[in-house]
Amino acid sequence: MLVTDLLRQNALRYPDETALVSIDTGNLIVNDSDSYPACRRSLTWRQFDESANRVANYLLNAGVRRGGKVGIMMMNRMEYISLYFGILRAGAVSVQLNFRYQAPELAWSAQLTDLEALVFDRAGREAVSQVRSALPQIHTYISFDEAPCGFAASWQEVLSAPAGGPGVVLNPADDAVIYFSSGTTGTPKAVVHSHATIEAACILEQSNHRQVHGDTFLLIPPLYHMGGKFHWIGNLLCGARGVLMLGFRSDAFFEILRREQVTITFLLLPWIQDILAAPDGGDAPPKSAFPFWRLLHTGAQPIPPVVIRRLRRRFPQLECQISYGLTESGGPGCLNLSGDRMDKLGSVGRASQGWEAKVVDSGGNTLPPGEDGELLIRSAHMMSRYYKGPVSTEKAFSDGWLRTGDVARMDQDGFFYIDGRMKDVIISGGENIYPVPIEGFLRGHPAVKDAAVFGICDCRMGEAAAAKVCLTQPGACTEGELLAFCQKLPKFQRPRKIFFGEVPRNPTGKIDKAALRREYSPKHPFQDNIRQE
Repeated sequence: MLVTDLLRQNALRYPDETALVSIDTGNLIVNDSDSYPACRRSLTWRQFDESANRVANYLLNAGVRRGGKVGIMMMNRMEYISLYFGILRAGAVSVQLNFRYQAPELAWSAQLTDLEALVFDRAGREAVSQVRSALPQIHTYISFDEAPCGFAASWQEVLSAPAGGPGVVLNPADDAVIYFSSGTTGTPKAVVHSHATIEAACILEQSNHRQVHGDTFLLIPPLYHMGGKFHWIGNLLCGARGVLMLGFRSDAFFEILRREQVTITFLLLPWIQDILAAPDGGDAPPKSAFPFWRLLHTGAQPIPPVVIRRLRRRFPQLECQISYGLTESGGPGCLNLSGDRMDKLGSVGRASQGWEAKVVDSGGNTLPPGEDGELLIRSAHMMSRYYKGPVSTEKAFSDGWLRTGDVARMDQDGFFYIDGRMKDVIISGGENIYPVPIEGFLRGHPAVKDAAVFGICDCRMGEAAAAKVCLTQPGACTEGELLAFCQKLPKFQRPRKIFFGEVPRNPTGKIDKAALRREYSPKHPFQDNIRQE
């Protein structure tokens, strides 16, 4: 059953039950009895369903055609999800745009995807205003900006559209959404997914999380990214409640857990580090205050085993899951490490139901357990293509297998381990150095909160490993002490240089290695043949 039909089904089964809640943490004062209700909004399943219908009917009346592209360029808010489902119900394609885009990025993305309608809020208003004249194909604008916007309809105008179903018959094979790849190693690509892929992700995530009707899922990541909605989307199969946290703060996180009786969370690594640090600062209530919290799911990047061990010591009632996925795979849990296999910490698990995975060498030959190569995955439900990217699409697939670009190895039991991106491999004196194991080692030092390993220019070796380290507190450790700590590593893996400061990450929590190389290791001419950015 398509997700749009699941929404309608829940509206019939649970019309007056809460479907979505949003908490504005920017204005939340923790432990203030008046602040929390003022920052909280909610939507029933009936209201959710009707608002999606109103979006669909408004767009159809505005001339958005079947298969037309409608962009959403907004910060997280409850209406974002209504818009997403409304666009799908209209038979249009929902294009997810980063609300941080400046005018050049917005113009490029809109032209590439043939946008004919665009929804934006105050974060994107300036960029939209600057590029409107260059985008004549966009005939419909909807604004969530509180200030009047003469060229755009308001949300209230959208809500004035009819609440009945739009009557558009959807085909599972139809294009449904376009997400942009994170672009950590190059220009982002427009990834196209069908209605069938969203349905498959819904089933997969409900299976991984074992969601039931009484669960409450806390949703925090940016909604323009696939992982933001797709971890939550399993709620649709059982009519479970979702809580949208608008901006992460560790004290607000614990307050929401307690007040909303949250049972399932998906957290990126930086947020996990924040909540682990919070008790030492007195920000966290005792773990007994969260009797309902049963599952913490994480992913988006390799998760150091030391972090999971600290979580389990701090919150022993929690089951921890680690998953692997990418925008192109159409599912954030195509590989999954369940809570009963903590003996395999450091792994991203085995292939989930409906998925296959293998590790191959540069010639496409399957490698035996223990050897590093490129991870390939396969399922009936992956991206259909890169939009307007036939050459890139062809390169992404190998005999039906999706090439992930990740360096991985498989153990004798079929569990996969990610050691880094193919383009992030550091080639030093002919040795391949993979950053992820070194990053995990550094995070094992008690003074280290976060770490990133990357290549810097070395006139003798070509490249050498360096690390950017964020300490638990300023001055907690010196470079000399960390270099001495790294003597336990094999010689070729030891960082030659350590820099201190915040580790740059993109909005989905992935380390921005390109930014680190730009800052600390500008290209030398001879490197052009070593690495192509």
